[in-house]
Amino acid sequence: MLGVGPQEMLVIGLIVLIIFGPGSLPKMARDLGHFVAEARRAIDDFKEEITAAGEDDEDEDK
Repeated sequence: MLGVGPQEMLVIGLIVLIIFGPGSLPKMARDLGHFVAEARRAIDDFKEEITAAGEDDEDEDK
């Protein structure tokens, strides 16, 4: 996963836990999940627009 192994992920997780504390982690995880979902949705919409534009160009060429 992006060149980060399980040991590095564990260290990063521990650092985040120490910095932010266990009380704020659930909210941070929820916010991160919402962000990832929204980013995926935006990427899918962009792909659909590109595909539709390509199909429109093909129709005009005929």
